[in-house]
Amino acid sequence: MPTKPDTLTPQQQLAADLLAIGSSVTDASEAVGVTRQTVSEWLNHSLPFQAALNLRQRELWRDSSERLRSLVPKALEILARRMDSGSMVAAVHVLKAAGLYGLSAPAGSIHVAELDADESVRQRQLMLRSL
Repeated sequence: MPTKPDTLTPQQQLAADLLAIGSSVTDASEAVGVTRQTVSEWLNHSLPFQAALNLRQRELWRDSSERLRSLVPKALEILARRMDSGSMVAAVHVLKAAGLYGLSAPAGSIHVAELDADESVRQRQLMLRSL
């Protein structure tokens, strides 16, 4: 168990990394040596874990976006040369992936306090609905 609520165990950090890159809960749990239920509990009930996962997803998004944006000049060259002849499919895909067609970045909070506040609001809303 971590000593501070904002500190993850090495297993939790690895699980967050694996989930951020698209691993399933089952695959992540097997990789870190815990049950699927444990990873599900972290994912659904541990605010520090949720914040770390959101941060890792943002980092991956940023890195991928930067890499894609570095391809934009090449894509623009292809578009300029092939405007009237030939396929532009690859160039257009790069432009779309670089965010020129409205992709949005992951939006989850990376701060435990914000996640806690959001959870408190959700709990109050659920309580009011049950009245």
